[in-house]
Amino acid sequence: MEARTLGDGLTVWLDPMRDVRSVALGVYVAGGSADEEPSALGSTHFLEHLLFRRSRRRSGAEIARTTDRLGGDCDAYTCKEWMAVHARTPSERLGDALSLLLDLTEAPAFTAEDVETERKVILEEMAEANDVPEDRLHETFVRSYWPDHPLGAPILGTDETVRSLSRSRLVGRFREIFRPERTFLVAVGAFEPEAFLKLLSKERRMRRRSPVPPLPAHAPPRRSPRTESCAFHIQRPDLNQTHLLVGTPAPAYADRQVPAAWLLSVVLGGGVSSRLWRRVRERHGLAYHVGAGLTLHRDGGMALIEAATAPKKLPKLVRATGAVLRDLRRSGITRAELRRAKDQVRAEIAMSLESTSSRRESAARAWFFRGRPWPADEVIAEMEAVTAAQVDDAIGVLFGTPASAGFGVAGPSLVGATVDELAGELAA
Repeated sequence: MEARTLGDGLTVWLDPMRDVRSVALGVYVAGGSADEEPSALGSTHFLEHLLFRRSRRRSGAEIARTTDRLGGDCDAYTCKEWMAVHARTPSERLGDALSLLLDLTEAPAFTAEDVETERKVILEEMAEANDVPEDRLHETFVRSYWPDHPLGAPILGTDETVRSLSRSRLVGRFREIFRPERTFLVAVGAFEPEAFLKLLSKERRMRRRSPVPPLPAHAPPRRSPRTESCAFHIQRPDLNQTHLLVGTPAPAYADRQVPAAWLLSVVLGGGVSSRLWRRVRERHGLAYHVGAGLTLHRDGGMALIEAATAPKKLPKLVRATGAVLRDLRRSGITRAELRRAKDQVRAEIAMSLESTSSRRESAARAWFFRGRPWPADEVIAEMEAVTAAQVDDAIGVLFGTPASAGFGVAGPSLVGATVDELAGELAA
């Protein structure tokens, strides 16, 4: 990986690959839902939509035609801490892809009419997300578990904030986050680095923006999210299954305990030999899928357990999950489990190296959370260095305080126990 910082502060990382015929490009800005003003929740995601409406050089129809010419793989997403516009295309279309991404992110020209059209689209997107039980359950859980921290805010915003956002407010948000010193551009795949840098310089000169005034020097202090234990039931009588989500506190992304916590999540619910899979699915047949994983941010994280089952089986599912967690706290993990988890993670990393898109997203996480390239060999070395004792410590961090867990279900009326009784049984 070749890392450059250009004169105006833009960070560029280049990852040329042999034996591939495509290039994955991404432009990432350090700004997401977690640093929005409460009255402007959803503004970054709103911008994500508006960037594709028109630019100073292209109409919306021209943007769409270019996207299809690239192969149809040009899109964007917003998360808690950044927004991304990305493309993947055959190497001979690299110039077209770079030109399009720069138009979208350096020269948007959305109108007040565009804002009103996309407002309707986003409200429909929010309604669709509310219809998906897993999405609504996860969103409700995060807001309930981190009620006083910006990471708990919804990425899409609320109905009230989305309806109130004006074009001037959205233009202000664009000027706040789309700044060279907050922007990361990465290219992965079939290209020659020096030729790419020359092309980038030429393209940026063609659409040079006015000098960007500096932001105020002061910034609000960062703080870790304070968890608030929760137990709730989202009534969904239209569903045939009840969806379960259990969460506990986890360290921040760059914390030294993360490698051990990651391996622990694999042992707990990261594969078909994991403890939850063997007990919940293979022994008792309580769910088609059950899993565990980590959701990590710069300021903190969560360990999450997810499953779905028939409503009448929910108490049994909770008891089986609780038994797995109690066994984990009491006995720790075995050396064989640790070895299997390391082998699994190592294989997943190795296979991800064959994908230009995966390498692009890994680079974005390294830029945001570590501020430097984080090679796959270094990730693997950190995992291989984890000891059983460190995993035992991670068990204490993630699951050592059962009363701090959050508990949420979405589905038909509960059978056999209240949501508070189920949460209490899990925490016992």
